[in-house]
Amino acid sequence: MIIQLEKNVTTESLTKLDVIIQELGYKTTPVKTQFQDYLVATGKADFDIRNIGSLEGVKDIHRVTDDYKLVSKKWKLNPSLVELGDGVKIGGSELAIMAGPCSIESEEQIETTVQFLVENGIKIMRGGVYKPRSSPYSFRGLGIEGLKIFYKHCKENGIKIITEVMQVSQIEPML
Repeated sequence: MIIQLEKNVTTESLTKLDVIIQELGYKTTPVKTQFQDYLVATGKADFDIRNIGSLEGVKDIHRVTDDYKLVSKKWKLNPSLVELGDGVKIGGSELAIMAGPCSIESEEQIETTVQFLVENGIKIMRGGVYKPRSSPYSFRGLGIEGLKIFYKHCKENGIKIITEVMQVSQIEPML
């Protein structure tokens, strides 16, 4: 649901509202626009929205049944834009193409793929260095050493990389 807040909503009213919404099993995300402040509440419990709409600090309330409320074009004025650096962007008015193998298996594979991407003006390569298999204890790919090779070849050619982090413990070494 989307809750439009009164312009002069007090911190006390906002805190009380947040507690009530959480007690209903919903998670709230504050959204500030140039004209108004909102709370986007996501959850599945069924209740009478008039109970929220009548609370102090609430200007209006709308039940939203769409999936992906926080990113739906129905509720956003501008498209999402993720800037990766060096002029490479995902979103906005430009089409971003990401291409690459399912898993990074060899340096030759990386070189061949990078060459293809450069020839076709594609600025983002994706590939799993820890590509999971059916067992949680096995993967395909070259692991951290493969990531280093992947990064080196892409960096030399102005290509950004995307790969999966499979465990929290991998974050630091992969950075």
